[in-house]
Amino acid sequence: MKKLSLLKSLPLLVGLAFGAASVAAYASPPPPPPSDGAPPPPPGDGGGPPLPPGEGGPPLPPGQGGPPVAPGAAGQPSAEQNQAEEAYKAENYEAAALVFYKIAYEGAGGDATRGQFWLGKSLFQLGFFAGSLAVFDEIVQVGPSHPYHQLTLPWLASLSRKLPEGAGVLEKVGTYRPQDLENEAFDSVRDELYFLLGRYHYGNGDLGQAIALLSQVPRESDYFIPAQYFLGVAETREFHGPEAVEAFKNVLRKNAELRQMQGKKKNRETRKLARMSDKKKRRLGISTAELDFADQNQRFEELANIALGYIFYQVGKFDTSLKYFNKISIQSPYWLDAVFAASWSEFRLVEVEPDNANRHYQKTLGYIHTLNAPFFFDYLYPEGLILKAVTYYFNCRYASAKASIDEFNSRYVQTKQDLSALLNQAPEDYQLFELSVKIREGTSDLEPFVEMVARKSLQDKTLEKYYDYVNRLVYEQETRFKEMSGEFQGGGLGELLLENLDLSLSIAKERTGAQARQRISAQIAEIKNLEKEAIKVEYEIVEKLKKLGDESAGDEEKIKPGPEEERYNYNGEYWQDELGYYYYRVTSVCAGG
Repeated sequence: MKKLSLLKSLPLLVGLAFGAASVAAYASPPPPPPSDGAPPPPPGDGGGPPLPPGEGGPPLPPGQGGPPVAPGAAGQPSAEQNQAEEAYKAENYEAAALVFYKIAYEGAGGDATRGQFWLGKSLFQLGFFAGSLAVFDEIVQVGPSHPYHQLTLPWLASLSRKLPEGAGVLEKVGTYRPQDLENEAFDSVRDELYFLLGRYHYGNGDLGQAIALLSQVPRESDYFIPAQYFLGVAETREFHGPEAVEAFKNVLRKNAELRQMQGKKKNRETRKLARMSDKKKRRLGISTAELDFADQNQRFEELANIALGYIFYQVGKFDTSLKYFNKISIQSPYWLDAVFAASWSEFRLVEVEPDNANRHYQKTLGYIHTLNAPFFFDYLYPEGLILKAVTYYFNCRYASAKASIDEFNSRYVQTKQDLSALLNQAPEDYQLFELSVKIREGTSDLEPFVEMVARKSLQDKTLEKYYDYVNRLVYEQETRFKEMSGEFQGGGLGELLLENLDLSLSIAKERTGAQARQRISAQIAEIKNLEKEAIKVEYEIVEKLKKLGDESAGDEEKIKPGPEEERYNYNGEYWQDELGYYYYRVTSVCAGG
């Protein structure tokens, strides 16, 4: 039965499915595997790039002037086209867009390729970010033969700041070659492009290319912290331990520097957004998943600490891994994941410090006791009950171990069946999207506990960005479009824009439903795998119970409070400031133990 101490938790999700690596209440990374794990997925795409601060961030491509005509551009700009470009410079974007549309799509005189490029720019300035992306995507699909193909790249970078991850901007950036970034026209946004293209290659599995690109983001860049985090994950996946540790520590160091330089000041726009309700944000087409620059960097710092904890766990330095897991504060969306990871570190410390086994077993159960607090009733940590059972088993507390397995079976087997039934209820991704919206709003008519569990499965930040993109498309289609003039709405440009938005919305809902299905299916698969482990553990427990009968009292190590701790006896009530600091009394009744 010694093998039970090496039970593996589910592998961490490190592949970024279409731009995905999540900032989870946020996706919950599983506990640290003993040997083959990797750091948790990063925010919101993993977060996507953090928004640069109001001042000093990478600038948008110039709205004034525009680039010179690229070599090989077809046709010559007409007088009307030149006037439209002047209107654009004067910020009369609607009038300019109407002219550029006619030149690009209706055969009016002028340079059609240039008109298409400037139409994408005009729609961006009008706040039709999804509509702008559709136009720029046509240029991307033509490829390098389009005279404005390269000059579209920095605009894609700008769109990556305006549109949520689910919009797929990263996929379009990924069609460019690394050498394309060396164009001197990109000097002001090159750091961001290194990051975005590195992110794309990371998600596409080309870790060597990702490492090469992410390593080029300089320390003074606003993209240094996310680049270093992804670099650390890529180095981990390539089994480059020292390089991974250095990258993650760079995240911690840079954040410390920024805090020292900037304090906690936030600009007026950030404070305004922080006060705005999610409902109002959705109505205005504003992302509810994106974080401001400082908060996003804080998420990366927390994830870097957890990643370092995982690395030291994997090499058997469990006490060091605990140091990093315990750096995560209770305010963090990753706190429960850190508590769970810490329970594994305490459990494995028994191998290193067998003389202190009882203390580590008590702390292991204490962490699991925190996970079972009523505040977290709808968070699923099924493996916690398996670890709890194994901990009791190694203390020869077989009846208590059996009770933990029974608790797992009574709660999670039914949960698995309920979640499977939910997916069967919506076999098509579009149907699941519609159902998932009701689940998120609490109006699905599902059994309350099933709805709560499903809602938690649908709340990681990667998935949130897909819902955000749907909301953005609805906003542009139903609100922003109606704010335009009658000429804009009733003409060919309005028709093209609505067609693009309608098609994009249909695709976005399908993709969001597919992502939702992936999240719920992963939860079901985890429970299925743990069911097999539970059966093995239960068999061993039952065999021991047959031989040994009832448990008897044993020795318990008295835990001395640390210099900043006080001892309180647990009386059935949970207090927030006690969470994560429990010692659960357990005595070993093993022969000779």
